[in-house]
Amino acid sequence: MDSLRTGKLLAIRQRLAGDASAKVFKGMATLAVGNGLARIVGLASIPLLTRIYSPEHFGLLSVFTALLLIFTPLMTLRYELAVPLPSKNGTAMTLMALAAAFVAATTVLVSAVLWLAGPILLTKISMEVLIPYRWMLVVALASAGFYEVLLIWAIRRRAYAAIARTQLQQSAVGSIAKVVLGLLGMRPLGLLAGQVLGAGAGTFKLVRLFSADVKRYWGQVTLLRAWWLFRYYRSFPIYRLPSQLLQIFSSQAPLLLTAALYDSATTGQLGLAMMALALPMNLLGHSTSKAYYAEIATIGRKRPAEIRTLTYSVIKRLLLLALAPMLLLLLFGERLFAVAFGAEWAVAGEMASSLAIYLLFQFMHAPASHLLSVFQGQRLLLLLNVQRALLTVACFASGPLLGLPVTSVVLIYAITLSAHYLFSLLMSLRVIPR
Repeated sequence: MDSLRTGKLLAIRQRLAGDASAKVFKGMATLAVGNGLARIVGLASIPLLTRIYSPEHFGLLSVFTALLLIFTPLMTLRYELAVPLPSKNGTAMTLMALAAAFVAATTVLVSAVLWLAGPILLTKISMEVLIPYRWMLVVALASAGFYEVLLIWAIRRRAYAAIARTQLQQSAVGSIAKVVLGLLGMRPLGLLAGQVLGAGAGTFKLVRLFSADVKRYWGQVTLLRAWWLFRYYRSFPIYRLPSQLLQIFSSQAPLLLTAALYDSATTGQLGLAMMALALPMNLLGHSTSKAYYAEIATIGRKRPAEIRTLTYSVIKRLLLLALAPMLLLLLFGERLFAVAFGAEWAVAGEMASSLAIYLLFQFMHAPASHLLSVFQGQRLLLLLNVQRALLTVACFASGPLLGLPVTSVVLIYAITLSAHYLFSLLMSLRVIPR
């Protein structure tokens, strides 16, 4: 009798997990289409932009984008990542208000600092080219911060089609603005203005879409509840914020260290290889992560068995999805790059073949890391990101010390990152209670 009951329970769990897994991949497909179209629009504009703007203008945009990427997580202190977790929409709306309040306060603070001490600070970090445009950095940070807050509400509501549309709208508005403003002679202002306008376009779209939700649940937002949630989710700014900054550093460290230890041509080869590797990850891995996070947050940590079954199902499907791009790059990377980009990019193809080794593990790890948000594993996430940062620095620093060519260093880095992602995956799965 007990075995029959156990069998029925297992069958129900598998059916539920199958339905949830299908929802995750349906959401993933919607996000992947939106992300893919947005990237196509952005890529299509590059030949026009390179004929309008000079390399110096693009250098300014690179510095501007790097600062935007680094400071955006500081705008909300990562409180917005907790929005999908509460079961009640009123509580989630209070978290939204808390994150939005941090964006507003941080915008005022950054404005004051850049206005009073901006020229001195930017000169000290060799970014004095941004001094005339520092006001645009403030506008871009505010737009990016509010977009992150609204985006997480869309993830909570599983509004994947809306997210896909905003991604496409951001890319289209930003690209068109850069081209039009450049043709009007606004250089390099057009590049920066396009970046800001693109972020704003997505924000206004989500504001209109969820204004009804704000009206419905705003009455449940109180200062007392906001203070309680500020303390209850304090692990997000304490652990998740530095984790995010370390993650950004780790993703940029290979290029930064290669630029410091090798020459610019080698850095360019690695940059193209990493861009090729990022394409399947951005289209599929990150899209799955958003949909998976929305699903496990809805299930809630009080039903760990369902989350475990769903997680295993998603990991298996991602494993199958990652096999094709991994094998393609691993076996034919060098030849593909030589044919697609020219014989001078064969080294980039060789690097891409090596980096493809950890693509499989990165795919499987991407959604599972969200388990640490649901089951209060922020401290573990910080430690794992510290580990990744140290391993990355150690791999690239070992090249000059041991007299290794850069291709060997990239291979060592790929194998090391594979072990790191596998270890991180296993540690993330362990936080699910039994």
